[in-house]
Amino acid sequence: MNRQELVLTASKAGIKKASTIKSVVLEQMIAEFNNNNNLKIKVMEPGTTKQKGRPVVEGSARQARLAARAARAAQNGGIVKRGRPAKAKETEAAA
Repeated sequence: MNRQELVLTASKAGIKKASTIKSVVLEQMIAEFNNNNNLKIKVMEPGTTKQKGRPVVEGSARQARLAARAARAAQNGGIVKRGRPAKAKETEAAA
């Protein structure tokens, strides 16, 4: 198991502060816990992850704003500036 799976399994097993314990020790603790409680551990397959982020709703105001931002970025070479433009400071020539 990789580190994330170890920490997740240990947390489900009730081991506190699992993220701060070394992997080797976690494996031993999980093995002991499994032997004592006959717990079966379910490990997810690598390709089965949920989609993260907001769902895309075509025609929404948010999608229109994102499209406009992408168009501005395409015009400026990938740079979109935000906020008010800075005023150029005038320097007075010393007389």
